[in-house]
Amino acid sequence: MKTIVALCLAFALPAVSFAARSATPDPCIQPGETPFTMKAADSATVYGVEVGNGTTGVVLAHQYFSDHCEFMDFASELAGAGFRALAIDFRYNGASTGGNASRLDLDVAAAVARLRTDGATRIKLVGASMGGTASLVAAARIRPVVDGVVSLSGPTYFRGLNAVQAVRRSRVPVRFLVSREDRRFAPGATYLMRSAAAKDKAILRLSGAGHGSSMLNVPAAKAFVLAFLAR
Repeated sequence: MKTIVALCLAFALPAVSFAARSATPDPCIQPGETPFTMKAADSATVYGVEVGNGTTGVVLAHQYFSDHCEFMDFASELAGAGFRALAIDFRYNGASTGGNASRLDLDVAAAVARLRTDGATRIKLVGASMGGTASLVAAARIRPVVDGVVSLSGPTYFRGLNAVQAVRRSRVPVRFLVSREDRRFAPGATYLMRSAAAKDKAILRLSGAGHGSSMLNVPAAKAFVLAFLAR
């Protein structure tokens, strides 16, 4: 696993805050979508956009050097299917600021709290790459427990977040997706799947080299995720 750790660390450079360079309105919001900010447990300010009004909430956590815009099309699709989706900017990405740069899991937890406040009675997490790692770690810590987590190419480690330890102690149902030729991350997804203590767990390995949220463009991958979210 040392090779996987070293490769993941290559992605651990500080991300750029695009919002800090621009005062323009959020270009990704459509009518009926609600932007707001939340406070994480360590006082980081977390920006997010909520779509839909269902009782099943879905936190959408982006990958490295990205922001909530990455997931907005999927959020809209989820809203149309009856979910309440919340796409966030991780701290020091997009419009989110402050806090310990390594504690991305706290941003996920803040999003879960927001969804519960807004009426969601069931919560599932979907994270891409570093967002997958953050979601796996958050799922092991959040109380009351969430109802499921999906990791899209999530590495085993990211900025001190240890997904291996998290899945070994978590019983939250989990789904892993990875592309076979995404060689930096495919071994990690397999290792996480084998390490997970959850009885309800599965992995989907796709052909090609798609990474993170891009895998949702594959019909079989999207169907796999939607079927899990709908349970």
